[in-house]
Amino acid sequence: MTNSEESVRDRVLHTDDQLSDVIQLLLQHANQRQFWLLFIDERGCLGDPVMPMADYPEDPLETVRVEDLGEVAHSHLLMHRIGAMLEITGNSAVVLVWEHPGREAIRKPDRAWARAMAEQAADLGIPLRAQFTLYGRGVRQLHPDDYL
Repeated sequence: MTNSEESVRDRVLHTDDQLSDVIQLLLQHANQRQFWLLFIDERGCLGDPVMPMADYPEDPLETVRVEDLGEVAHSHLLMHRIGAMLEITGNSAVVLVWEHPGREAIRKPDRAWARAMAEQAADLGIPLRAQFTLYGRGVRQLHPDDYL
């Protein structure tokens, strides 16, 4: 089987550039404000599920009360739930893609969410492989110096 015949899900994503290429192939272009959860399995390949989520708050530090955690920031709640999904699905890591239409690669809310999610992943011990933005001009990886 040649590389061109390999399924996207069978490609081992050794590098962030390979991961970026797969995100571009799968998501193609930004349509609306939402984020995507992509999971990486134990082989280093794209795992299931690939999930979009819209209607999340502008401010990741806005609090919400939930029965099992009490009052927590939205970023904490979301990363806590992502950790549970990792455990249930047997995947090894998560990738977050912040989608928004427009020409600006990184917007203020993207920075806030990327920072908050990186902090929550570290605090909760959840393996966050990488974060990206998907915008009008393509895909761009978010590095810590973009949001810290």
